[in-house]
Amino acid sequence: MGYEDPKARDIAADGSTQQSQSHLQDKELESAYAAPSPEVEYGVSSLEDRRDEARPGKWDRLKAFLVDKGIEERGIVPRPEDERETLTAWRYLPQFTMWAAWNTNILTFSEGVLGPAYFGLDLKASILCIILFTAISCIPPAYLATNGPKTGMRQMVQARYALGYFPAVLFGLFNCLSFIGFMALTVILGGQCLSLASSSSMSWNVGIVVVAIISLLLSFIGLRALHLLSLTSFPIVLVLFIIIAAVTGHDLSYARPEWTSAFTKVTTGGVLGYGASLIGFTVSYSSLASDFTTSLPAHTPRSTLFIVIFLGYFIPIAIVQIFGAVAQLAAFSIPSWNEASLVGVPNLLFAMTGSGKAARAVMALLCLGVCANTAPTIYSCGLSGQVVIPWLVRIPRYFLAIVVSAIYLPIAIVGAHHFYTALSNFLSILAYWTAIYIPPVALEPLIFRTPVSRKTYPLEIWDQPSQLPLGIAAIISLICGIPLIAAGMSTTWWTGWIARKIPGGHGDVAWEITIIVVSIIFVVTRYLERRYIGR
Repeated sequence: MGYEDPKARDIAADGSTQQSQSHLQDKELESAYAAPSPEVEYGVSSLEDRRDEARPGKWDRLKAFLVDKGIEERGIVPRPEDERETLTAWRYLPQFTMWAAWNTNILTFSEGVLGPAYFGLDLKASILCIILFTAISCIPPAYLATNGPKTGMRQMVQARYALGYFPAVLFGLFNCLSFIGFMALTVILGGQCLSLASSSSMSWNVGIVVVAIISLLLSFIGLRALHLLSLTSFPIVLVLFIIIAAVTGHDLSYARPEWTSAFTKVTTGGVLGYGASLIGFTVSYSSLASDFTTSLPAHTPRSTLFIVIFLGYFIPIAIVQIFGAVAQLAAFSIPSWNEASLVGVPNLLFAMTGSGKAARAVMALLCLGVCANTAPTIYSCGLSGQVVIPWLVRIPRYFLAIVVSAIYLPIAIVGAHHFYTALSNFLSILAYWTAIYIPPVALEPLIFRTPVSRKTYPLEIWDQPSQLPLGIAAIISLICGIPLIAAGMSTTWWTGWIARKIPGGHGDVAWEITIIVVSIIFVVTRYLERRYIGR
């Protein structure tokens, strides 16, 4: 046997090992890229298929494109702290202008008209009712809005922690129905304004569609567009109302008692009835209050935010409603105004501004305020829809705006000509549901989950029915509240036995009685529910 160099032997061995490893790798690659054998079960993909599956589909690419362009996607999924805005003094401005723009419009003016026109109140009684009832009814939505930064949750999601998962579905449905009806009524007013602005060359239906499309586009984009709209709409429409008041100042002097005494008669029933109407107008915002505050950080001072939002509600509502009451009182003594007011509120404003080119410009600008009211309502209605039908959480919020618009727009077009009065009566009944809704959602954080935080409102159970309250307290409150509403309400087609006993007619006390009794019942039953069930 000849001499074998150990070093050479090692090199040869290494080479053999590398060839063997290389051969194995080639086999693995061939196996990986080879077509699957007949024995391979269905569902096992090749590397090519896996690459195809990894590619985003058209739906995903569309969503990514929209989000990249600034479209807000988030629905009712709670907003984490790391996705909030940085708190500065300027962050409070959009919170003020959002609510101010929402209520600086022809709809608020119409509510002011109701005091003298329907309830027979004079100037003093109308102003006192507007200030007192509006101030009281601004408190619940302003308070509930301050819980948005603390929890990061939309309003109807927070309601689950008081009402229970499944009862919240029922209240969410009431909320959606109310939103759809009120949006229909609002865009009808907007359509009438555009028709007047075009000297009737544009029909009501076309005007309704135009207002609805503009509102949809703004709601589709999200909060950024809504805040920009409010920053634009509020000062423009407010100045517009101030100019109208200044120009018609001499005619508005006919609102004094010596001119209106023959047309007004203040009664207890009239005051209570108008008070109920004013409360229903403002307190209904309690069902969406925190939808627009979840982007603020958790350490946002509650008192500061409360004052900002309260003033955003109260100032424009009080000013515009008082102007509406004064205009209607003056109209009693001005034939052209009175005739126009019998047709509709847009016609009254059109007559007040002279019915010329300037009046048409006013009508066009008033539509800006209608859009500032309708667009955020579309936004919140989509969120409530996700509470009513939980699987809608999978659908981006902006597509729900299209669905909401597709529902309320046909109702507005048909309702403008055929069942406007019936729709108004139906909505007046739906407004009573807030007297049963507000006590649970307001008292739960004040009594049972104080201080409001991520600990008292645990984020991980927001969509877990087994860990949220059963809703026994909410159901008992609902059962007890409905008969009270029926007994105290006064509408064109039904007057309860309590309302009938109030002098002067229209003695609607349903909301006031119901919210007091339901508050007491909820506190007792919720205490028992927590004690014996533990959630």
